[in-house]
This record gives sequence, C-alpha cells and structure tokens, in this order.
Amino acid sequence: MSRGNVRVRPAATSDITDLIALAEDNGVLDHVGRRGRSGHRIDQNALVERYRTLLSDLDRLVLVAVDEASDQLVGFAVLLEERVGVLAPTATLYISHLLVAPTFRKRGAGRALLTGAVRHAEDRDIDHVVVGVQAGARDANRYAARLGFAPLVVRRIASVATLRRTLGIVDSADRVAIRRRRTVRGVLPNRVIGKGA
Repeated sequence: MSRGNVRVRPAATSDITDLIALAEDNGVLDHVGRRGRSGHRIDQNALVERYRTLLSDLDRLVLVAVDEASDQLVGFAVLLEERVGVLAPTATLYISHLLVAPTFRKRGAGRALLTGAVRHAEDRDIDHVVVGVQAGARDANRYAARLGFAPLVVRRIASVATLRRTLGIVDSADRVAIRRRRTVRGVLPNRVIGKGA
C-alpha cells in the first residue's frame, strides 16, 4: 500500500524504538528519562514492553507509514475491530491512534495510513471506521471532518472525587472506616455501586 513515496505495512518488533519516538514527537509520551506529568520517571524498559505487548496483541493491528526515499518510519496507526452500541451493535474498525511525524505532515502519510485502514476494513467486511481524536485537537478534528468522519458520541471524563462532590455522595461512618483499613493494608476498597447514595 503506498501513496506517492509513502509505503504502509504492518509494524514489526524492530520498529518499537521508532514507534516510541513518534509517540513522543506527537506528545503522546513525555520524553523518556524526564519526569512525566505525574512526577514519576518514565521507565524505558516498561515502555518497550508495552509496545511489544501491543504488537503481539492479536486483536490489534499496528500499521506504519515508511518514507520510501529515506526508509524512515514517519507515522503509525493502531487498529482494533470493535462493536459500537449495545442495543444495536455495529461492527467498526476503530483507529485509536493516528500519528504522523510533525516534520512529515501534509505529505501523504496520514492519508496512506487511513487507506491501509480502509483496505483492512474491507478485507474484514467492516462497513464503518471510527477514529479517536482528542476534543481539543483542532487540526486533527478538521482533518477527520474533511475526510468524512462525523461526530459519533461525546465522551466526557470526571474523577470519582468530583462526582462524589457534585452528586452529594456521603459515606456512612462504617464505610469510611472500612475504606481506611483497606487502604492502610494496601488493599483497594470493594466497589459498591449505589451504597450510601
């Protein structure tokens, strides 16, 4: 699969270093060896193992875009077959990451990766492709819209602490004591839905 001087192929374990570098260049990861947003150092070995696990996952396909002139990896996409909807599920091909090297944008790599995804969907008799785009990524959202991607759902995120506060959830004294004892012992509290609400 190619467009111009970009070739698309499945990723191999020999691509892991380049995949990590591309993720870092796109802001998906903080630079290895520096402190991440959480304040913890990023473990290079754990990162490599995470990508090795991704590439060996039989449910996912990682496609890479390679510049034929330089044989440089310039982009990648992570594909997953999934069903959208619970009551009337529809088979889709979900692209969770579509990343292109900043220096190689607007040169056909993203389009080549999407072409590879479309061909994979057709091979699997899947009629719809879903792409994950961050809500604040204006350029990525415009690009997806130009290609014909329509909004599907808006997923919002909130911390449990925020929801407890806004919903007015107050624990009973015995539940607070149980949670504290479990936390002290290093055991996560049981998840009880609706109790104390």
